[in-house]
Amino acid sequence: MFRYFSFLFSLILLTTPLQAQHGFFSNIGRDVKHFAGTGLDLAVAPLSYDSEDWMSVGGVVATTALLFTVDKEVRRYAQGLDKNELDDYFFIDSYMGNQYSLFLGAGIYGYGLLAGNNRVRHTGLMAMEAFVYSGAITGVFKVLFSRRRPFAGDSQLYFRPVNWLDNTYHSLPSGHTAVSFAVSTVLADAVDSGLWKVFWYGTAAWVGAARIYHNQHWFSDVFLGGVIGYATGRFIVNRDKRQAFSRLKMQPWFGRYASGVQLSWQLD
Repeated sequence: MFRYFSFLFSLILLTTPLQAQHGFFSNIGRDVKHFAGTGLDLAVAPLSYDSEDWMSVGGVVATTALLFTVDKEVRRYAQGLDKNELDDYFFIDSYMGNQYSLFLGAGIYGYGLLAGNNRVRHTGLMAMEAFVYSGAITGVFKVLFSRRRPFAGDSQLYFRPVNWLDNTYHSLPSGHTAVSFAVSTVLADAVDSGLWKVFWYGTAAWVGAARIYHNQHWFSDVFLGGVIGYATGRFIVNRDKRQAFSRLKMQPWFGRYASGVQLSWQLD
């Protein structure tokens, strides 16, 4: 992974004119600050939750717990499917929800830097933020809950809390699903097209189904991972929109023969 980013960075430098490299490094500096700021805001966000927000959290927790009651049935159905016929249709979790989702965001970001397209660059940045922070959140919960994966035992209620190292007990929530929904939420918002949104959200749901099909997760793991991923991606997108709105300045303007309102926009 390090070699991938080193190659991408070197390629961008080699193809960027020297006179443009000052702006190039300025953009990177702003983006690093943006990345850190997003993480900080995400970490402290629960401190500003109101009663409605906490009710939503409670609803997610209650729904996840309720889905425990159908986990075995969903697993039995998924494992009863014809593997020879369907294996080719559930390959998606080998290419989405893992490091390739980060590569996708990095590729978009790199193209935006190379082409001088701030909108594309920023979309790539947010996709990388979504990957890292949704992965971090699910990682914390995986260790805290330490739920056993379905391939390791029949009981959906077997937990070994605070198990740091054994991936067999990192079932809840599904990291692949969380990362897929987080990145897909950012990318779906980038283009105002219904088909575009269906594609990205459908791909994320496909990843969740594949994790159940491959007996890596219970249905409730996938549900909670999807909620965490969507919420993380939506937080990142909404944060960026609030910041964009704050860069719009409006003030009265008075001239000798006319008056009005002056609008100004702080460039990225």
